[in-house]
Amino acid sequence: MYIDNSGADGHELKIEIDGHEYTEDASESYHGDGVMDTAEVDTDDGRVDYTDTDHDGTADLATRYDDHGQLVSQSHFDTASGQWSQTSGGAPAGSMTVDTAHGEQNIGPATADTTNSGHNDTAVVTDADGNTFLYTDTDGDGKADYAMEIDTKGQVTISQHTGEHQWTEIEHGHIDSGGRYQQDPAEQLLQFGSDDRSWGGEEQSGQGIVRTDPATGEWT
Repeated sequence: MYIDNSGADGHELKIEIDGHEYTEDASESYHGDGVMDTAEVDTDDGRVDYTDTDHDGTADLATRYDDHGQLVSQSHFDTASGQWSQTSGGAPAGSMTVDTAHGEQNIGPATADTTNSGHNDTAVVTDADGNTFLYTDTDGDGKADYAMEIDTKGQVTISQHTGEHQWTEIEHGHIDSGGRYQQDPAEQLLQFGSDDRSWGGEEQSGQGIVRTDPATGEWT
């Protein structure tokens, strides 16, 4: 593995390995939100993406891919011991999963506290079309219980996980000209989970808004 520690121009990310500190240029956004928090490091058999999930300037998540681009493992950096520890199940410590028709999908760590609990409970993902998704874990089990979609037109859809592969829309609204969320009348609510649903002249799958992959920007 080669790491350039010469201090390249741009946003530098510190990486600690075996007691040595290196710097790499952060050129990728882990959540696709435009925040450059990830440095890609080539290896002999693939690459490792080092991510600064808490934005303190030091990488704390390492995602290893093989030479075909397939995820192999993820490790979390323990600041106390100065060691990287591989996490079980391919999901990093503190990461969140979302139940989809294809099983549990890892969307990375929660980076926002939307319930004012003092703990980060929400992971933010942006897809390839510019739509933003906020997945919230309300009971602390590492699995998303609520999902909010904000599309590029400012339309907002909030859904609740109500069963295996089942998401039910519980609220709909929009972002007004002042940037504030406004809830639409309750009678406009639509239920997810049937074979199809029609809204605004467009049919969408019964899986509702749970369709975003942080790596590719799409779930099918």
